[in-house]
Amino acid sequence: MKDTLIGLISILGSLAVLLAALGVVRLKDFFSRTHAATKASAFGLACFLLAACIAFPQINLIVKSLFALAALFLTLPVATQALADAVRDRDGRDGRGNP
Repeated sequence: MKDTLIGLISILGSLAVLLAALGVVRLKDFFSRTHAATKASAFGLACFLLAACIAFPQINLIVKSLFALAALFLTLPVATQALADAVRDRDGRDGRGNP
């Protein structure tokens, strides 16, 4: 039962990361690409960390995973917003593609 749960969560994380990669390749706008990359890859990494915590239920691993997840969810939106603002300012657009 435990191995099945770990496998399902890992597959869900793999599919999320694959979806993020496909979004980066297929979407045509920079802002859409960053959205796909940040949302789906963050969810995929959260799934992998959850699977690791279930597979190895040691307190030090769980604490490290929680810190990694907190760091990811705190820094990823800020970094993505800063990158999007820099591109918007460079292009002189208002964020919707209008000059």
